[in-house]
Amino acid sequence: MKFVFSISLAALFISAAHAADAYPSKPVTLVVAYAAGGMTDILTRKVAADLQAQTGQTFVVDNKPGATGQIATEYVGRRPADGYTILVGATSHVINPALKKTLPYDARKAFDPVALLAISPNFVLVNAGLNIRTFADLKAYGKSHPSIPYGTAGIGGAPHIIGELLRAQSGLPLVHVAYKGAGPAMADLVSGQVPFGVAESVTANAYLKSGKIVPLAIASARRSDQFPTVPTLNELGYKGFELTTWVGAYVPAGTPPQVLDMLNKGFRKAIAMPATSEYIRSTGSEPGDMDLPTYRAFVLSEMEKWKGVIQQAGVKDE
Repeated sequence: MKFVFSISLAALFISAAHAADAYPSKPVTLVVAYAAGGMTDILTRKVAADLQAQTGQTFVVDNKPGATGQIATEYVGRRPADGYTILVGATSHVINPALKKTLPYDARKAFDPVALLAISPNFVLVNAGLNIRTFADLKAYGKSHPSIPYGTAGIGGAPHIIGELLRAQSGLPLVHVAYKGAGPAMADLVSGQVPFGVAESVTANAYLKSGKIVPLAIASARRSDQFPTVPTLNELGYKGFELTTWVGAYVPAGTPPQVLDMLNKGFRKAIAMPATSEYIRSTGSEPGDMDLPTYRAFVLSEMEKWKGVIQQAGVKDE
């Protein structure tokens, strides 16, 4: 009986190895944690087209927005660990574990990080009609206004946490207004429905170039190459604002190593394609390029960093 069991177990491992070697042998689904039309969705669709060209297999994009990425994340976490369902999400993936009291999954243990797609800086923005051109102007504005509503794409995203950290450090009377997506938040900032906002460069880029909104600062370690005159918040005397929005891919934990390696190399090749890398840079962002060990370490370090930021800012799950 032991002999039969050993043979069966060996056959199972051989079968699994052959399945990994043949990957992908059927359509692959890329589950985007946000609505169509945003940074994560647009980038995923460009990458999917190239992965399809690389492998000759179909890569389908499926948007499952809601609950700051939790709906898509939980869905993918329940799928088989075979590489045929891939989560593509943004920074909320590493923020939610520190922000949410309970999650239906363990973000550290339930997923294998696959690849970093892009890193985008976040801007502190004001409506152009307010005649505020510097952060000093904003401070003066705050003295004569009991509250300054600021819009973001929603609760728990990097822009929301950045706004709350800025409120805690600057003393500005900032009041968060959570929208259902970056598009509606930007529309209200441009129209003047809210005077102030925080957004990543992909969302803000076109409006910045048109002059409809004014960038007061950038929440990154260095200035933007596209907007070199905009100071960093660190330069302005505020600390801990090396806070970017980034897009990454994950699969359920236990996915075969051969599949993880193949996906990591495939994503990196897709991101490096001229059309895709040029698109990413045109938005003020940088293409991702990390091997598996580097990306795993990056994800874990980001979880720890955002945990500290949330504690410092005193952010509570709304």
